[in-house]
Amino acid sequence: MKRKHLILTGSLVLCVGLWALFFTCTHTEKKGAVEFKEISLAELPALSCQKVSGIIKAIDISVSILEKGKKDHVSILNKKIDTKALVNGLLSLKERLKEGQGLMTAIKDLFFIYELVENGKRNRLLVTGYYQPELQGSINRDDMFTVPVLSRPLDLIGARLKDFGKDLPGVTLWGRVEGQRFLPYYERKEIQHRFKELPELYPVLCWLRSQVDLLELQIQGSGIVKLGSERRFIHYAASNGLPYTSLGKLLLKKGILSPGDLDWPSIRRWAETHPEKFDKLLARNKRYVFFKWERQGPVGCFGHVLVPGVSAAFDRRIFPAGIPLWVSFVFPETRYKPEWMACSPSKRCVGLFVVNHDTGSAITGPFRMDLYIGTGQIAGMLAGKLKHRARMFVLIPKNSIPDNLGE
Repeated sequence: MKRKHLILTGSLVLCVGLWALFFTCTHTEKKGAVEFKEISLAELPALSCQKVSGIIKAIDISVSILEKGKKDHVSILNKKIDTKALVNGLLSLKERLKEGQGLMTAIKDLFFIYELVENGKRNRLLVTGYYQPELQGSINRDDMFTVPVLSRPLDLIGARLKDFGKDLPGVTLWGRVEGQRFLPYYERKEIQHRFKELPELYPVLCWLRSQVDLLELQIQGSGIVKLGSERRFIHYAASNGLPYTSLGKLLLKKGILSPGDLDWPSIRRWAETHPEKFDKLLARNKRYVFFKWERQGPVGCFGHVLVPGVSAAFDRRIFPAGIPLWVSFVFPETRYKPEWMACSPSKRCVGLFVVNHDTGSAITGPFRMDLYIGTGQIAGMLAGKLKHRARMFVLIPKNSIPDNLGE
């Protein structure tokens, strides 16, 4: 049976599953009452700790995303915001920053500030960080580079719910066709076995030194692979659609690492020291990510290169693309200050202007954010330590107040 026919058959069989998933997505029990609470600028905790150049660059990206969407309005928690007013507000903020006006003053003049609270409680947002790793690789397999980075398998089928109805969630199901049935795709261990048995179904982009390197790339979703003197951007292309199991949580549960040591450098050291135990635990993570080459990176889910310290990943089902927010939290103590940061972050609460430029499978719900930290080892160390509760504020242009926002 030809692959084209398989895809058609799978798509038809998939309809029942799509509607079942839609029912699940729209009938989930709410954890708590999430609402907007208007505050004044004086109540906004922590001063800005970012370089203006990064904010301006991120604003340009947000404007491009919003204009490309060609929608009259965007929605956040079922509240409508006029898209044109949002674009104008961002452009006005950009011009004021270029003229030298302070960020806090510009925000006060242009935006109303609404804190997002749950059951009246603040500090609900969980902030983590991600980065773009740099890894050594090879186009050809040899004694040093033995772990393949796979591109999308030829038998992996992706079905977007919105293709079956505009009112369906923006979710893609990944699976395979077997006879007349559309089934979940293979899990990690099965993919590794099938790659050896059916290599023609699994194109290889390049080879890495270890499964630890591959896991790091799969967790972050993008990276830079050094191929001799050449550096190439590599990016998420698809996944097998199965649940992700955190290696860190498994190590914590087994008492191998303590909460204070639960960062990527510590996890990597353990994995490299205990390769057999690492392989067994890794097999419990059924999720597998496939990649593609990119001309630049890292690229967010809306097709733009991310800005360190400003671009962040949110649940795109809740937060409109490009919408500006403010978060305040205690940045992890570190000897290194990221290039995008304009103040010393150690042991102090920082305030960050962030925008929704990306998403992630683990970033779900209104109180979850993943901040893009930057590229390389230092960014990786900071991202690995970043896991804090934060206060979260939505910035709404003053000429675009949605009805009943504060109710």
